[in-house]
Amino acid sequence: MAPSARLGSLVAPVLASGLALAGAIGACSSETTSLESSSSGGAADGGSSGTSGTSGTSGTSGTSGTSGTSGTSGDAGSSGDGGSSGNPATALKPGKTTRTIKAAGTDRSVIVVVPTTLGTGTLPLVIALHGNGDTNANFITGTTTLQALAESKGFVLAVPQGISQTITVGGQTVPGVDWDPYRTVAGGNIDIPLLDAIRTELVASGSIDTKKLVVFGYSQGGYMSFRYGMDTAATLACAGLVGAANPLGPQLTAAAPRKIPVALQIGTNDGAIGQARSTKTDLEGKGFPLDYHEIAGAGHVPVAGGVTVPLTYCLGQSLP
Repeated sequence: MAPSARLGSLVAPVLASGLALAGAIGACSSETTSLESSSSGGAADGGSSGTSGTSGTSGTSGTSGTSGTSGTSGDAGSSGDGGSSGNPATALKPGKTTRTIKAAGTDRSVIVVVPTTLGTGTLPLVIALHGNGDTNANFITGTTTLQALAESKGFVLAVPQGISQTITVGGQTVPGVDWDPYRTVAGGNIDIPLLDAIRTELVASGSIDTKKLVVFGYSQGGYMSFRYGMDTAATLACAGLVGAANPLGPQLTAAAPRKIPVALQIGTNDGAIGQARSTKTDLEGKGFPLDYHEIAGAGHVPVAGGVTVPLTYCLGQSLP
C-alpha cells in the first residue's frame, strides 16, 4: 500500500472517530518524565604513450602502439579491482555500532546491535522505535531490555533516533512528536523513508533473514510501528507495539496488503487502553493474527509488562 494514496481517505474519519491524533499523542506525553539514517616504460603510462607513438613513424613504433593496447588491458584489470572492493565490506559483525543513514534528505543516527550468534548464517531483524522524549541508547538498555534480548534470542537490532517534529495533518497541528505515523511521504513524513532505508542497508549485508523482518515500538514508537507494519505488511513478518494502538483508524488496516501478525500489549490504566481495545476488535474482525495482552493495574510508564512477550511472538512469525 502506497501511503501517499491514502491521506485524503484517512484523515477526516480519524478526526471524527475518537481515534484522533491528539488522543494518540496524549497517551505518550508522560514518557518525557522518565526519558523517553575513488622506451617500453612510456607505453605503460596510458594516454601519454599515445603521444609517444605519434612521434614515431616507423613500423617499430607501430609495435609500441600494440604495447599501448596492453596498457589498456591493464586498465581493465584495475576496473576488476574496483568491483571486488564492494564485496563483504558491508557484512555485519557481532557488536554494537552506530551508523548514519540518510533518508528524506536528513542524516539519521541508528544503533545496530549484532549478537555473537551471527556466525555465517542469517538472523531476524528487529527495528525498534522509542517513545517521545527518549533516546535510542536509553531505550534499549534503560527503558527496555532490548539489547540483552538481541543477544539471548539471536536477532539483529536496529534502533533509530527519532526527531521531534511539529506536524500538521487534516487541519490539526500536533506538536513535539518523535515519530510521525500520520502523514504520507508526499505530505512530509520523514520516518517512513528512514525505516525503508534501514531495511535496505541491513538486508544488503547478507546477514538478515528477509522472511523475519519485524518492526517494534513503544508508545509513540508503537503508533509508528503499527502504521509502518500496515503499510509494508507484504514484506514484514510482524508488527509489535506496547502502550500504543492504531493511529489512523480502521481504514489503515483495511488497506493493508496482507493480514500481518500483530502483537499488542498495554496496561489497563494506560490512557490509550480504549484505543487499544478498539484496535483489537478491528484486527480480530478482519482476521489479522493477533497476540493481545492487557497488564492489570499497569499504566503507561514504565513499559507495561516489559517487551519480552510481544517480541517473542513477533520473532516466531515468518513471511509465507
